[in-house]
Amino acid sequence: MTDALIRVAAFIGPLAWPSISCGVFAVIAGSVAPALYVRNLSAFAVQFVPAALALCTLSLAGAAIVRRPAAPLSELARTIRRLGAGVLGIAAGMCFGMAAFWTMKFQIPRFVPFYADRALAEMDRMLQFGDPWRWAHFLVPWPAAMPVMLAVYFPGWLISLFGCIALAALHPSDALRSRYLLSLAAIYLGLGIVFAAVGSSVGPLSYDRFLGGDRFTDLILVLKQGDGADYHFFIADRLDAAYTSGAKDILAGISAMPSIHVAVATLNALFLTQIHRWLAIAGWVFVALTMFGSVYFGWQYAVDGYVSVAAVLLFWRLFGVPRHDEQSTDVEW
Repeated sequence: MTDALIRVAAFIGPLAWPSISCGVFAVIAGSVAPALYVRNLSAFAVQFVPAALALCTLSLAGAAIVRRPAAPLSELARTIRRLGAGVLGIAAGMCFGMAAFWTMKFQIPRFVPFYADRALAEMDRMLQFGDPWRWAHFLVPWPAAMPVMLAVYFPGWLISLFGCIALAALHPSDALRSRYLLSLAAIYLGLGIVFAAVGSSVGPLSYDRFLGGDRFTDLILVLKQGDGADYHFFIADRLDAAYTSGAKDILAGISAMPSIHVAVATLNALFLTQIHRWLAIAGWVFVALTMFGSVYFGWQYAVDGYVSVAAVLLFWRLFGVPRHDEQSTDVEW
């Protein structure tokens, strides 16, 4: 028992600040909306933790086969004894932190009504010499492409998030793990709550419904022609209904500026760049696809993604330049 506690302390030590951030975030969310927080926490305990642990187990099994092909089960057991308790701690922290994020996100319009959409839409039009969504659909005009884009933007993004969290939990570098998790906490707390309140907005997809007029009517008509339109608008309608009815639904909350999708994809690309050049290429391609999808589907203005990328680059630099012995992009496991 003592040895296990020592291993946990050694693993969690570099994660003190991410742990404190999640704890404070959870306390605030639980104080603001305790019932909703408990419901979100229950949902993440059922959805997030099993998925994260499954990815960790698969990753560990693959690494064990590569390291000791003659005795992979022994290697897997040894690794679990060394990292298992710490990985469970990170999974629990993410569960509490994510529940806090969705709880607080739902509260944003209570304190800061949606006001920034007109300015953001005009900024987009000026920067891109026209509405960015029109350029996106000009480049990918086929309705049949919509299901593929949806697969990248929703399940693909979730898999990349859970995968990189699992990879960070299992990575041998304490500094890189801490850097990733601190940046992730800054994204969800700093961008997802604080900055989202400063730039309170609904995005192009909900613009006409909330502000009136027909500013994005053409976008809605184009999207409804796509093969995956039913699923896409099911999500949008669910979020809009939760806001307009005041029903405190789980995993619900509207916020366009900044883009958490783009921010997380950017962080994952920066993290993967520290591990291997091929993973870096895949990560940055995924950033481009995510940013494109956010505009293509009308969830965000293009400027939302630009702000997210800039902020994450700042977080990554702020939370530590790697030491000279950790700068290789090909880390040996």
